[in-house]
Amino acid sequence: MSRLLPADGRVAVAVATTGADAATCLAHARAAAAAGADVVELRADLLAGPDPLGDAVGLAAGVVDAAGGAPVLLTVRTAAEGGGAGLDDDAYCDLLRRLIEDLAGLEAARRPAALDVEQARGGAAGLVARAHGAGLDVVVSHHDLRATPADEAMLARLRAMADAGADVAKLAVMPSGPRDVARLLGVTARAGEELDVAVATMSMGPLGAVSRLSGAVFGSALTFATAGGAPSAPGQLPIDRVRAVLDLLPPLPRNRP
Repeated sequence: MSRLLPADGRVAVAVATTGADAATCLAHARAAAAAGADVVELRADLLAGPDPLGDAVGLAAGVVDAAGGAPVLLTVRTAAEGGGAGLDDDAYCDLLRRLIEDLAGLEAARRPAALDVEQARGGAAGLVARAHGAGLDVVVSHHDLRATPADEAMLARLRAMADAGADVAKLAVMPSGPRDVARLLGVTARAGEELDVAVATMSMGPLGAVSRLSGAVFGSALTFATAGGAPSAPGQLPIDRVRAVLDLLPPLPRNRP
């Protein structure tokens, strides 16, 4: 089972840092921990400065300290998937290889629990293998900011993430109507039954907010919320409201590798 997921089978609620500097990110991490986040996500792509990503490893160690025991997920989200890192596919993969090497040099107690790897940039299986060798779990992710693909296309993406060795397969899509949200939840249920890997799915934007709450019933193992700061993706809700709803919605049994 991924170290990002609670051992008792609850849905993990993650809160992301959205700061442009180290001090703000550390403050966001402390606020997330105080609010009861199960996971703190460091969005290194949102950092500003002359060499923001060059400082990501040192900041990651600081966020681990500030997270109060919650596991930390290090993410460099590209502009192609709604993030702040203007990197092409080759530059992204080169950066992640360097990050993995540098993260391996941190003492285990100050190393993030997991690294996000964007599937669409290519080379996911190789990056996953490197990350595992460095003692990191991996969330293999894909974010479609324009549409909700056909059911079989979404399921194929999740299968490919599992085949690449993901510890968590994450898929976020944009709905154009209620049917798209329902289709995403249906795919989540199918993936949870079929795949031997934890699945995290969400339909983005205001229309898809319900998926961040009810996804647990369909087998989604991880959702994202806010803790006083700005959302890191459209449709995220405050953590206290997410918790209140999740407490009312016991999840169905699902695979927890």
